[in-house]
Amino acid sequence: MNRLEQSIGGICFRSPLVIGSGPLSDRPDLIEQAAACGAGAVSIKQTAWSETRPGVRKMYARKGEYFFNPSDRRLKPEETARLIRQVKQGTDIPLFVNVLGNGREEETWAQLGEQMEEAGADGLELNFACPNPPAQRDAAGEKLRYGAALSQEPELAGDIIRAVVRRVKIPVWVKFSGDGTDTAALCRAAAAAGATGVTAFCSPRGAFPVDIERGGRPKLADLSVCSFGGINGPAIRPASNRVVAEAALAVPDLPIMGGGGISRAEHVVETMMYGASLTFLFTQVMLEGFAVLTRLNEQLEAFMDRHGYESVEEMRGLALRYLVPNSELDYRIGRPARVDPGKCRGCGSCGKIAFCRAIRMEGRTARVQPQLCESCGLCASLCPFDAIFFDGDRTDGNGGD
Repeated sequence: MNRLEQSIGGICFRSPLVIGSGPLSDRPDLIEQAAACGAGAVSIKQTAWSETRPGVRKMYARKGEYFFNPSDRRLKPEETARLIRQVKQGTDIPLFVNVLGNGREEETWAQLGEQMEEAGADGLELNFACPNPPAQRDAAGEKLRYGAALSQEPELAGDIIRAVVRRVKIPVWVKFSGDGTDTAALCRAAAAAGATGVTAFCSPRGAFPVDIERGGRPKLADLSVCSFGGINGPAIRPASNRVVAEAALAVPDLPIMGGGGISRAEHVVETMMYGASLTFLFTQVMLEGFAVLTRLNEQLEAFMDRHGYESVEEMRGLALRYLVPNSELDYRIGRPARVDPGKCRGCGSCGKIAFCRAIRMEGRTARVQPQLCESCGLCASLCPFDAIFFDGDRTDGNGGD
């Protein structure tokens, strides 16, 4: 077994990197590329019990910032079943299917799960995350609950999970967005209902980008009007890690697949240290191609070499021991910032902080006036050359001001 490999819920993941449900997982050629480049699993694009409108891809990205997605293609059950069979002929990569039942109607979720299991799916991912679900009502006129709305009702979510778990033998995961959700309650409900694990992140609904030079019209191709849509990419990474940590603290033994804005191996490790066993990727691979997977796997192994980790599981949850309620923070002013003159390039970034009185530039080197430093740490995080630090942060013997 390689060091990146894990067995979770009876499925062997050769890598902790999973291609998330979306535009990268609705065609056989895309899934085969993911497998060839080292993905541990793929979650097939959302399959809906009933679709009242056609799925059309409309997207916008600002690289390094965010990805906006108000609409995307959806698959019919028969399309997904055919896709699973095609992929299984050419690769053995684990296939999850992201499924969306008919709101509160538990039977539709269960039947959809059975169809996907019969087609050869290795696992299910119940969609309690979609920020743009259809607005439908049942025969009695009561509004059905779809996508992210189900994450707001842990009891209802638990009933749906339980109905599916009773009908299928394959692992059942629950995908939810922690945007305004009681993560702990939802995870406890999922665990009590028999879910194998949860896919946790935070994708808020955002406003579309506007062209201010053209009167505020949408900056999306071929759209004269637009709706709100899901936000993904780098912008959501801190919020997504918060949701992963909340899930890990609530149900420590429940496997978690975390994601949102991951583009470097350091991000994978960070999400694992907050409690994830697996991480899903979306935006970075979509914008730069499947070779990102190969690069991340190589970088992840190199990181493990440097730090002596024998398995990815050893990294899981390490950051949680440092997590305390805000009321328990130490509010004393600590030791002042120090500058490593060997690293400082005199760029002046630290000296521009509006409220700071402690840093001044002397020629091409930053200097700290200790008596004025509040030890806020902002300067260290902004320094592009890692030249500012605090006592205790470094053990490499570098000198300082």
